[in-house]
Amino acid sequence: MKQVAFYQSKTRESNFELLRLVCMFYIILHHFIVHGLKSSNYEEHSMFFNGFFVIAVNCFILISGYFSIKTSWKGFFRLYIMCAFYGVLFLVVSVTYGDHLSIKKVIYSLLPFSQSGFWFIKCYFYLFLLSPMLNKVVDNCSKKEYIGLLLFWSILTFYCGFLWQGEINNRGYNVMNFIFLYFIGRFIALHTQNAITAKKRTIYICVYLLCSIITGILSLSITHLNMDRKWLFTYVYPYNSPLMIISSIAFVLFFRSIKVQNKQINWCAQSVLAVYLLHENGFVGSRLYPYINKLGQHYAGHECVLVIYFVFLAITVMIVGILIDKIRQVITNPIEKNINRINWDAYTQKLINKLITL
Repeated sequence: MKQVAFYQSKTRESNFELLRLVCMFYIILHHFIVHGLKSSNYEEHSMFFNGFFVIAVNCFILISGYFSIKTSWKGFFRLYIMCAFYGVLFLVVSVTYGDHLSIKKVIYSLLPFSQSGFWFIKCYFYLFLLSPMLNKVVDNCSKKEYIGLLLFWSILTFYCGFLWQGEINNRGYNVMNFIFLYFIGRFIALHTQNAITAKKRTIYICVYLLCSIITGILSLSITHLNMDRKWLFTYVYPYNSPLMIISSIAFVLFFRSIKVQNKQINWCAQSVLAVYLLHENGFVGSRLYPYINKLGQHYAGHECVLVIYFVFLAITVMIVGILIDKIRQVITNPIEKNINRINWDAYTQKLINKLITL
């Protein structure tokens, strides 16, 4: 796994890198809506547009499956060092602003895969660890068997999870949903052809738009009928919603069907995960989202101005996050390089051999 990337590739394909940038832009706008406008008068109407943005997380995992995760010590250390760096950074910043420092907080900042509070990081780390086994399953499946596997997982996801809210996958914020999406991504890569035609691209983007519009209409209907808000996040916006997954697949297929190669896009896309870690950190969020709420109140009656402001602010968050991460790389890359001088694979193999002989 390359640095903060969700797949490993010698030459990054810029159409997928562009997709990752667009998805992070979507995630920021999604957070503006569900966190920032939570108590404003705009939330009800903005939830309609949320239907277009909420697919982003699913798209990231589909990309991971498409290229497959190559679990390695090098990939682990890159992911860990980045996450731990920002954990420690914001601990220092929060203490500087008067927060209480404790040994517990220091330890938790160094345990990003279990104590960071980022549900996505936890689930992605689980997927990272499971990927060798998942790849083994995929590599030993015929196309017919693979389709059967996806049908089986669809029952678990849509019937047991989405419809009946079973514990196995009730809203999609879990590794079970990530595995399902990972399998879908691998199936697209291995068993579908990339038809680069205007007609196909039109179909993909129309499917995405249609699913997003239906999701938005359902959201407005629930709101105007004064139904409990839990219906929104249980049956309209969960990541395991059939509409959400279909929309995500169509969006990924659309970007797969375009051909772009650009070094600047690739350079920026290396830091998309850092943008997530930066803007969703509790210290930043406690200041950013109240500001978003104030904007919603201030521009009441001026929706177009608010939309423009949000787009500009989301782009600014991305640019600042990318630049901060480039500075972080200068600091942590030498550490990472020294750690990787150790032959961790050899030590791992020795440990396995000893366990076998017990």
